Amino acid sequence: MEILKKTVINNGILEVLRIKPFLFMMISEFFSQFAFNMQNFVLIFLIYGATRSNTAVSGVILSFTIPAVLFSIFSGVYVDRWDKKKIIFFTHLFRGLVILLFLIPSLHIGYMYILVFLIAIATQFFIPAETAIIPSLIPKKLIISGNAVFAFGLYSTILLGYILSGPILILIGKNNTIIFLSLLFFISTFFVAAIKLSKRYKSHNHEHFSSRPISIAYETREIFSFIRRARKVMHALLMLTIAQAVMFTFAVLGPGYVTTILSAPLESLSWVLIAPAGIGMGIGVILLGSIGKKFKEMRLSALGFLVVGAAFILLPFGSQFASREFVFTLNSYLPSMLHITILHIIIVLAFIIGFSISLVFIPSNATIQIETGERLRGRIYGFLNALVGAVSFLPVILSGGLADILGVGTVIFGVGILMVILSIIFFVSQ
Repeated sequence: MEILKKTVINNGILEVLRIKPFLFMMISEFFSQFAFNMQNFVLIFLIYGATRSNTAVSGVILSFTIPAVLFSIFSGVYVDRWDKKKIIFFTHLFRGLVILLFLIPSLHIGYMYILVFLIAIATQFFIPAETAIIPSLIPKKLIISGNAVFAFGLYSTILLGYILSGPILILIGKNNTIIFLSLLFFISTFFVAAIKLSKRYKSHNHEHFSSRPISIAYETREIFSFIRRARKVMHALLMLTIAQAVMFTFAVLGPGYVTTILSAPLESLSWVLIAPAGIGMGIGVILLGSIGKKFKEMRLSALGFLVVGAAFILLPFGSQFASREFVFTLNSYLPSMLHITILHIIIVLAFIIGFSISLVFIPSNATIQIETGERLRGRIYGFLNALVGAVSFLPVILSGGLADILGVGTVIFGVGILMVILSIIFFVSQ
């Protein structure tokens, strides 16, 4: 424990948390992302439980991703011009109000999709504003540590959202859960309001954009021109896009994997897959905060893709590993309460997936923030959201439909093969 404590101090995580504006932003992020992720997971539980259809779950995921394709570049243009703090404030407030509409009795699934779509539109302004404002809150030397804290908050809310969505839904019921989620968004709004930005930051955007009219075409051309010149940024965008698409696909296939391959209750999705993946991400965050600078970002990302692909390939065969003779032999020496089962194997694989994903997200985000100037950063993250939405669109549709036709295991195995091939391409291209 003492070694871990020294590692955290040395890598700047505690140092960056002493900066009040950044601390308030991270607290706000925690509550808002927890509410957003839990809202999504609650809907996945409700819709899959009602339909038992992977395709229906795809509809929820598409409601998240289509706005990214339609509005991300547009939102990025305005995020660069507007006050990012105000954008974050009002998007939290808007989402907290819209989610209360889920309290309408017997709400049709189609209207649920529409409400998720509206929340996702607001989120297209929130995401680039939140990520782009981080370098304005902390010094450049703490960018890696700041992104480690940011990633830890993001991943922990995904973890908590999945773990607690089912139990809270059962414990307090649908209506109280919706009210609870709305309250979390309002708490986030409060902490954003408490952030004090420097005068230099407040005047920056006004000085750069005040004399130039808005032209979406011009702003978009400027993004593409910059990306063509900045090879590191192009690489980081590619890595983040593919990683996000894989995570969306996994979200679609997760419920079906648990209920069909593992033959476990749907509620066990939280602790069998998501909890260990979140813990793996958290450990990855701590390690990258201390040793991440020693490795090239592209190598870390390629390694992350390779390991994720290998884990995906193994996931459908967990029961076969659990039935191997060496497992029976090992179990004969272990107390009955420690016997290795298929669930233990799947939990380990989920942990490895979470850890490996952190090898992609943290270095790639840090690269974008370091290599991109303040006046372009919002548009770059808006462009990233558009890429994620566009690239995820087809896999999300196909993965749900193919899982209903070919089986969840076959689709997961295929995704793993694609990840391994991509990792090899990334290694060779270095």
